Amino acid sequence: MARKLAADTPRTVTANRLVDGKVVYRTAAGTWSPHLHRALVVSEDTAVERLLAVCRGDVAGCEIVDLQVIPVHPEAATGPRATSQREAIRAAGPTIALPVDRPLPTVGLPA
Repeated sequence: MARKLAADTPRTVTANRLVDGKVVYRTAAGTWSPHLHRALVVSEDTAVERLLAVCRGDVAGCEIVDLQVIPVHPEAATGPRATSQREAIRAAGPTIALPVDRPLPTVGLPA
């Protein structure tokens, strides 16, 4: 169950890109980036609600799915960092090699 965040908690919006399932973050430019350090960080509840309203348009347009607001540590020099292990793993990518990343076996294939 999601916990309620304090009103002044720095947050960003994350989702999964529909075309390939990659984790993406909303940027200040209004685009989606697979890099957490490029994410737009907002703290006020009203700013979060405005941002979510805009992002819901991308859900309706079938660009992204699974829209979420997550807390982050704002870092001036390097951009935001994940506050939880789950979000750190999502930001870094899969912890195992996916089938598309593995070389195809050559045994038993016709020459």
